[in-house]
Amino acid sequence: MVQLLKYENLILNAVRSIFMDQPEVLASWEANFINITSGKKTENTSKSFNALLFIIDKIATENDLLIKDIEKWIYEYEDDVLNFVQSFINQEKQTGDTQREVAKNNKVEVVSDLLEREFTETGSAYIYHKLRETISKNEFNYDENYPTAYISNETNSVEAIAQVRTNQEEDLFKLSKQEIEKWKNLTSNALTSMDDLTADIFDIVSILWMKEAQHKDQMIHFHSDDALNLRGLRGRNKVGDTYSTGYRKKERDEIMKRLAALTSIWIKIEKDRLRIIDPESEEFDKIDRVQFNPLFIVDSITIAYRGNVPIGIYECKIKPGEIMAHYLYGSKKSSGYFALKTLQYNPVKQKYHKRLARYLSWQWRIRQKKSDYLRPFSIGGERGILQVIGLEINERHPNRTKETFEGVLDILQKDGVIKRWEYERGYDETSVGTSNKGWLRNYWLKIKVHIEPPTILEELYLKDTTLMMKEQIDFSAASIDPQSIYRSLIEKDTLTEQKQSYRLENITPGLLIRERERRGKLSRLRASKEIGISHSILSRFERGITKPTKVTLKKIQIWLENTN
Repeated sequence: MVQLLKYENLILNAVRSIFMDQPEVLASWEANFINITSGKKTENTSKSFNALLFIIDKIATENDLLIKDIEKWIYEYEDDVLNFVQSFINQEKQTGDTQREVAKNNKVEVVSDLLEREFTETGSAYIYHKLRETISKNEFNYDENYPTAYISNETNSVEAIAQVRTNQEEDLFKLSKQEIEKWKNLTSNALTSMDDLTADIFDIVSILWMKEAQHKDQMIHFHSDDALNLRGLRGRNKVGDTYSTGYRKKERDEIMKRLAALTSIWIKIEKDRLRIIDPESEEFDKIDRVQFNPLFIVDSITIAYRGNVPIGIYECKIKPGEIMAHYLYGSKKSSGYFALKTLQYNPVKQKYHKRLARYLSWQWRIRQKKSDYLRPFSIGGERGILQVIGLEINERHPNRTKETFEGVLDILQKDGVIKRWEYERGYDETSVGTSNKGWLRNYWLKIKVHIEPPTILEELYLKDTTLMMKEQIDFSAASIDPQSIYRSLIEKDTLTEQKQSYRLENITPGLLIRERERRGKLSRLRASKEIGISHSILSRFERGITKPTKVTLKKIQIWLENTN
């Protein structure tokens, strides 16, 4: 007990200077310490207190530091401690989900904030990316009862079916019979609305929901203006608490029509269980969900009409369906950073720019874990960039294919979506062109290209390394035992101190003799065999006759640290 209290005072004194402007937090931690050192139950310890113990334990363990010396080394790591713990303190200072929701629910502020950014968080799960790609290219098979797309990867670890269902009987939206008929009329053109603009709306709704939702089942308010503003079209100026309404009719109509199209998509995971993998822990989160589930669920719908003809959804409340919500919310969500410039490219004239930007954002999220950003991309082939963006090869004028490809990359570089691009080493420009017959298929389609992410994206992922650790560890008292962590700190302190005593410069004849005694009065002969040195070398060292070589000392150090 005395030892526990001694460490309590050391830790509190050490972190006092870091959190000196938050005396109420220090007072609460002191109360938490009293609980765990007195052996009381720890259900009420705060998340910030648990996070504090966690990060101190992590720093000490990774750097072989003694907790009893914390006041000496804490200054070197105060930024790490502050950055890690402060977010939990901020959460505790808020008064509950309701106030947090009110603070975030001003859509004008959310959208305005996004307009100031270059990148933002959106879905990056395989199913999210492939579904978005399916929508952008309208890859639904029309020969089945419902237009259907099968989504699977090469290893079949993820399989899903997406269907466009415009005649659902389910009363999802609490509409009257008359309104249901209007709704069916509205979504009847869904298939003709599956394109790159619909993929943009898919991203926009997902981005806004991820920013605003405080729980998995929360609906957010969505207005067609939100999409128009994020796409950088007319009407960005605010008038009071709303946006100006100076959009061309066609622009608004296209947005409303595509939002309606998204609500007609249903998805199903083709497994006995839906398995969502946490990319860091590589563990599966299993939930029962095998029936078709709407991609998005809407309510409180305002349908825009021109005369008696429904145009689309003017505004509504919306949330992802149960399957998609698992990929977009919570500690096991799969998300990455998305270039907001992607939304502003013209969905017809610059569809290749959009598709490549989306693909790269997904690929860079995958490569982030190993910082494998510079691995080259194939140009041709089933997995090449041309296939990804849907750029068909112009056999008659092959140079146009090459020029279009390079032009897309040049624009992405100019707009900051990528940092730079270049063909792989060994690329020979003289091997392409009209003078070399068959150059496109025989040479150019077989080479690869390096595409480097912008510096800001790498910095965001680097910053998120700590954030992902926070998301994957539940610091609530229900799932973490602060008393165990605290006692572990003390035990590790003893082991670290012992380990430090075994440094080469600290190995002495007396230390060796004491260790042989401790190990059951081990003989020199037996000890020399375990260490891997000759009996005579050990004998001369213990008697102070000769000093061992560095190689010999290293063997002795390993033996000492291998405590039985």
